[in-house]
Amino acid sequence: MTEEANNSASDYQCTLPPDLLQKAEKELNEKPEWRSRDIQALRDMVKKNKDLQIRTDDAFLLRFLRAKKFEYDRSYNLILSHFQMKKENPKLFENLRPSAVKHVLEAGVTGVLPHRDKEGRKVMVFRPGLWDPSRFPIDDVFRTNFLTLSKLIQEEESQVNGVLMVMDLKNVGWKHVKNISPLYSKRIMSLLQDAFPARFKGLHYLNEPAVFDYIFAIAKQFMKEKTVSRLHFHGKNVEELTEFIDAEYLPEEYGGKAPPFSNKDWMEELLKCDAEFDEEAKYGLVSGSSLNQKGGNDAMECVMGSYRKLSVD
Repeated sequence: MTEEANNSASDYQCTLPPDLLQKAEKELNEKPEWRSRDIQALRDMVKKNKDLQIRTDDAFLLRFLRAKKFEYDRSYNLILSHFQMKKENPKLFENLRPSAVKHVLEAGVTGVLPHRDKEGRKVMVFRPGLWDPSRFPIDDVFRTNFLTLSKLIQEEESQVNGVLMVMDLKNVGWKHVKNISPLYSKRIMSLLQDAFPARFKGLHYLNEPAVFDYIFAIAKQFMKEKTVSRLHFHGKNVEELTEFIDAEYLPEEYGGKAPPFSNKDWMEELLKCDAEFDEEAKYGLVSGSSLNQKGGNDAMECVMGSYRKLSVD
């Protein structure tokens, strides 16, 4: 553990307004007067594991505590899962920096709405139909989404309110399916369920093609009940999104009054963050033997095994 990481532990200043402090206490069991104690408890657990060479500053550990409602064991296991995933998939996470996936961002595959939804959640927009498998592999798409989500959860407001995902499947066809495992959507869900420090509050599918039924029928059996309860299928009825996102802020192609969606601003913001992600890459799990989860090993094994086979002929 670096001296820099330890020295930054006391630099944290909470940025949550009163209403979100109240929400965090009600939904996440976060009490301001106990926060430092809770963070220190998790820090002590991390420090006892000599294989974990990671950040231990307050802001970083808070992401995991909030994601698991301040339950120490679950937060610690999430940390282990997160870094185990990176350890077991080095090729997937190598050169994990925005400039390395600039071509994916320029294609418009991944972006973020400039305004939050009605519940204060950031909205990530994923358009896999804009991915050209002949130009770049699915691994690059994964890295772009991972970087985007990693940046979003730096905001305390997003840690408390969560993140909403809109998956626009327009123009997705067999040229995409044949270049990835049929279980790709399941693998992403397994990652989000078991190895990422965020509160995923909903996944909205739009413009689902016929081939989607084939993929989803397999993927659903691996999803947790809570995840399934947060899936929404809108088909061509994109205006249904206005129930969740104010029409004023929703792009016109999704039934709103805002200009057509563009990820240009998000791309510019993310491309400024190379140094930040280079610093993150210094941390990790030294040994692959530290994963000790209760329930969830099956899901993690699915993530690990399937990511090794993402690209198929």
